Amino acid sequence: MQRMGAMESAPHVFGRVFPAVVLFCLTNSGCNSCYSGFWNGNGSGVAVSNSSCTLTKTTGAVVVQLTAASASPGASSAFPPPLASPRGLQHIFVTLRGIEASAGAPADEDASDWEELAPDLAAHPIQLDLLAVNGDSQSLGLPASANVPATIPADEYRQLRLRLVSLHASTDELMPESNDCGNVGWNCIVFGDRSVQPLEFDGAIPEFHITQERGTDGIFRVLPQEVVHLSIEFDVSASVFFVSKSAVRLVPVFSVVSQTTSSPDSARPPASRISR
Repeated sequence: MQRMGAMESAPHVFGRVFPAVVLFCLTNSGCNSCYSGFWNGNGSGVAVSNSSCTLTKTTGAVVVQLTAASASPGASSAFPPPLASPRGLQHIFVTLRGIEASAGAPADEDASDWEELAPDLAAHPIQLDLLAVNGDSQSLGLPASANVPATIPADEYRQLRLRLVSLHASTDELMPESNDCGNVGWNCIVFGDRSVQPLEFDGAIPEFHITQERGTDGIFRVLPQEVVHLSIEFDVSASVFFVSKSAVRLVPVFSVVSQTTSSPDSARPPASRISR
């Protein structure tokens, strides 16, 4: 009976001693340290590292696709002159250099946690025509490298942005071999009379933002060890154009649909739409 009592007292001793040891370590080593403890039945100890601990983040993968919606009947009536003419609008060229997602709130435009969804675009920008397809929703022709899943932290992402090549790109930036916008820049609209006008943007860096609708869930979620297939669809019939003598301001509308490979038959979440 005395031997059992001795065996039972060990955990109680550990329960009293171990917290005291941890408190002593915290007092003497500061907050920027990493601690680990052990108890093997015969003794205990605490290991201290002078470097801060880093938590392992779970990750998932994203494959992104850009598509264009078919124009609905009477869509041209939404365009101001000269876009209202069926022959008025021929091409919308944008030169894409990045597709990024952020888990930050849409109001935080300076969020630093942007994750690249198509890493190859930074080194190989591509010029796309947002009106290049007809009929049902089809791909706008991203390079094959965009089909390679991009690994990003598992999270709920509330913002997307399409980053475009600026008018005054630096000389060391890689550019597409040809430019359908000619000498007006890398992003433009071509009209039926073959006149070309540049697209203008709010800031110095040209980009399109896609944020969640108020009262809805995030644009898409990335679950640990899952592959998310993300479709970003441009809807020209719902987009708005502001035309001046020197440039065109485009306020595009994009729908975002995501689906994981683990549940291909699951219901799709509501599409998010862009207002600018």
